[in-house]
Amino acid sequence: MNGHDLHVKMCEVRTGSGRQVLRTTLGSCVGIGLLWRGRDLCALAHCLLPESSARSTAPSAKYVTDALPSLLQLMGASRADHAQLEAVIAGGACMVQPVRPAPYGLIGEQNTQMATRLLTEAGIRVIHVDTGGTSGRQLSIDCHSQQFAVRTFERSH
Repeated sequence: MNGHDLHVKMCEVRTGSGRQVLRTTLGSCVGIGLLWRGRDLCALAHCLLPESSARSTAPSAKYVTDALPSLLQLMGASRADHAQLEAVIAGGACMVQPVRPAPYGLIGEQNTQMATRLLTEAGIRVIHVDTGGTSGRQLSIDCHSQQFAVRTFERSH
């Protein structure tokens, strides 16, 4: 890590620009990264759960349903700007084997499905998805180059 790295913690949403690198480490949580090349601006959310029954008033990424509006608000993006944004989704792994099948699917799958649905509904183009399986991931977004990287790692036993 260098002085330009901004670590995005669980349930957090952050923006970055210039030489900053947004970075988060994910298991079953899902990371949603937005790139706005025309404004040299990026944002990243680390989402714990798919949805809440109550909408958060403060920027939050605990729920995917709060994360996307929070990202857009922090970036200053209006509905008219959505076509200029590109999205990256990572994480959503199954990090522990359930004792019995989950009735609504595994939490990582639910997080990924919700993120994909909300981005599609918002008219934001998803340019990369790296989700599922049993491996954790680290999502990094270089705000200067507007490039992203997803690194996969195995959990230790």
